[in-house]
Amino acid sequence: MVNENKALDAQLNEAEILAQKILARKPDNLDALNGLGLILMQRQRFGEALEQFKRALKVGVDCKDTRDNFVRSLVLFAKESWETGAYDNAASALRSGISSLPERLELHCHLSFVLSESGKHDEALIVSDQALSLNNEHPHPHDVKGLALLGLGRPKDALVSFQCAITIDRNFVTALVNMSSALLELNLNEAAIEHLEHVLKQNPNNAQALNNMGLALAGKVMYPEAEQNLRAAIVKAPNFAEAHFNLSRILLMQGFYEEGWRENEWRWKCRDFPSTWRDFPYPRWRGEALKGKTILVWSEQGIGDEIMFASPISDLLVDGAKLVLECGERLVPLFSRSFKGAIVVARQNPPDKLIREAQVDYQIPMASLCTYYRDTKEAFHQAPTRYLTADPGRLSELRSRYMGSGKGPFIGICWRSGNPIAGMERSAPLEQWDEILSQPNCKFVSLQYGEVETDLTALRNHLGIEVFHDKKIKPLMNAEDWFAQVAAMDLVISVDNSTIQVSGSQGIPTWTLLNVLPEWRFGMEGCGHDWHSSVVVYRQVSRGDWQPVFKTLLADLQNWLHSRS
Repeated sequence: MVNENKALDAQLNEAEILAQKILARKPDNLDALNGLGLILMQRQRFGEALEQFKRALKVGVDCKDTRDNFVRSLVLFAKESWETGAYDNAASALRSGISSLPERLELHCHLSFVLSESGKHDEALIVSDQALSLNNEHPHPHDVKGLALLGLGRPKDALVSFQCAITIDRNFVTALVNMSSALLELNLNEAAIEHLEHVLKQNPNNAQALNNMGLALAGKVMYPEAEQNLRAAIVKAPNFAEAHFNLSRILLMQGFYEEGWRENEWRWKCRDFPSTWRDFPYPRWRGEALKGKTILVWSEQGIGDEIMFASPISDLLVDGAKLVLECGERLVPLFSRSFKGAIVVARQNPPDKLIREAQVDYQIPMASLCTYYRDTKEAFHQAPTRYLTADPGRLSELRSRYMGSGKGPFIGICWRSGNPIAGMERSAPLEQWDEILSQPNCKFVSLQYGEVETDLTALRNHLGIEVFHDKKIKPLMNAEDWFAQVAAMDLVISVDNSTIQVSGSQGIPTWTLLNVLPEWRFGMEGCGHDWHSSVVVYRQVSRGDWQPVFKTLLADLQNWLHSRS
């Protein structure tokens, strides 16, 4: 085989030299241009091949082989570009190709795909419709239209497009797999599993299908089976970032923290990961001794994650590190107060000059601290109960104000989640809280962010119950007020939203209502919460059924109130 490869390479070298000699004498020689382009494609030098076929196209646009070679090289160049994240280069090349050969369906389809991959779903939809106008009896344009619709949050419409593609060609693998993604978006896990079983029977090595099967099984709370499929996807495609990231969630859910955090590092290679890597010019910290060293920790993801992932920062300080912390602007005063001696700056571009002046030795994204400080359940249990501190003056002021509004103890409540994907399932509508809110000898305070007047008015009209709503507090605008208000509570009862991160990080007793498919951070079972020892978990048993949860919650609340009387 080695000798055969050497012989082939020698033949290609000879052919390339000959083509170059011909073109030196006759730059417009169509055969030489096509021949050189094919040689470069075989060498996987797709950009150079494309340039040769562009020249050939100017000479022989009427030649079918030339047009086909041009399109093939363009598609391969675009594929190489988007696989390395150069979406703009891929899209620009495809648009240029469409200008030259507007009738070529595959160029429109690939452009729509690249636009979807880069998050430009509106543009992708327009281009897919242009492809359909060229040929609506080919499966490819229906498939890319489905991808665009899926990206626009229209999974039902996407399902229709994928079905059209499959009706035209029932063996069109990409559409078959993409259909399972639409089913997953619609929480139709059983349908997705049935569909994927059929796909994998015919295509057992399809990594995307194995990944989707893992997600569908996780949606059925079948975590070991989900893990098995995700591992199989990674075997088939070792650099499949989304499969690694999904596996990390399944491992963390099961309490396998060491491997889970390792797999979680793939998050930065996932196209849809919500944070951007901060390209600081300092070495990545990988567990080296920190005494006397300065480490830059930069936050990532949403504010709830910033609060939760701040837990290991106290461990850094115990280890003698000098801390520079970059975070969301709202959290700067809170983190400055809580982590004494740290330099805390707001995240901005370019970075705050204090970072440059701090003589940083190492840097690390905040969630990655868990790799070193939260790699076992024991490490979580040994962590401080409280690591963030509300403004004492603001806390005292709010506590005094609330005492003037009614007799405590004060119980803060949240009943809605604002999560754009799972918010509805995590929310427990206020009308289901009747018996909880009817308990005497306590004062309920709304900690719910967003518009609440409609819900509270309906509650007042229905039960005559007044839940105190402090209109001066804007949780999503002023973190200092938010933390102080939560700290003023004797107990917090909340569905899974950012409020429990605020209460748990301050060690406030918190009872959390969890839907049947909670986030990875709550684990598979139990009433405890590894991240916050002050949090007690009440788990749904059946999807959408909060009644048993509230029954248990009521008994515990009555006992809690009795113990304080």
